[in-house]
Amino acid sequence: MRANEFLIEGRNTPVIVVDVQPAYVPYGPQVCESIVKFVNKQTGPVLMFVNAEQDGMTDDTINDVLSYWEETASENDPNWYDDNPFAPRSPINWNRFHIVDKGYGWFRTWMDQGVQPKFIIQLIRYMYQRRINDIRDDLDGVYEYMTHTPIGGQIVDWQDWMEDESFIINWTSVAQLKRFSGSYLVGGGRNECLREVELLMNAFNIRYKRIDSLVY
Repeated sequence: MRANEFLIEGRNTPVIVVDVQPAYVPYGPQVCESIVKFVNKQTGPVLMFVNAEQDGMTDDTINDVLSYWEETASENDPNWYDDNPFAPRSPINWNRFHIVDKGYGWFRTWMDQGVQPKFIIQLIRYMYQRRINDIRDDLDGVYEYMTHTPIGGQIVDWQDWMEDESFIINWTSVAQLKRFSGSYLVGGGRNECLREVELLMNAFNIRYKRIDSLVY
């Protein structure tokens, strides 16, 4: 789906944004700028996932992320000037935003090992049904589930590997994601953090529309 198609359905469609922040801008500077511009033209609620202070994987703080968005939005908005005493305090209506510092790579080690998306989705569902937040809380149960699952049975013996590699599902609220069903999905990385959000939403059949032109 392309960015200009949002006009067809109106500007109040919610948006989920993943990792549009200073640390990742070099991977897609023009895309990130376009995302800020696009989101700022929308009027619906915004769920923004960032990788900031929670685990220290980037040097970004939440304030760094907000500053980047405000600076980028003001550059793209000819009606907003720093020296205009009648201008609003910010070029962005932050009341529309809910910001979640999600941390980094909760499914990534499994994804990077080539585990099929279908199995990751099955594992997410299994863990939620049993209220397991981290596979290391029930290694025996998870391993038994893997060995009796058609997809899991095709994987080499992961039991020792799982002791050191996390698979964590409580980095965000599924109830909140459900409230954003039908949202546009933008940001990055295409096969990394944004893909994690997609897998979690797919596990619970939460609808979304990824705008490919706004994904880096």
